[in-house]
Amino acid sequence: MYKEANPRPHHGGDHPVAIFITSLSAAIVVAGGFGIIIEAFIVAGADLFQLGSTFVLVGSVITGLITLWLFAWCFARSYHVERRLAAGLEIDEPKLSILANFRDSGPIPSRS
Repeated sequence: MYKEANPRPHHGGDHPVAIFITSLSAAIVVAGGFGIIIEAFIVAGADLFQLGSTFVLVGSVITGLITLWLFAWCFARSYHVERRLAAGLEIDEPKLSILANFRDSGPIPSRS
């Protein structure tokens, strides 16, 4: 019994709105999870070792800044990778620069 493999039909995965929603969701999950876990450690450590509200405030600000950077980087990286996959290209090595992921964000070439 031999069956020919049919290519999967397109379901709109390379539509710009789908790419944006996928990238936004990935960034929320990664950065949000990181921020919540680190903040829990800061609050628990401050309570356990009686470090005071200043420690919680400074730790929260630092965690917030790192979380915002991580959110922006995850969004940019996910957007970059989704666009490369939609164009039929290979995934490249990640860079720590947020702007490096947006440099080649021209229109997606069609696969026709």
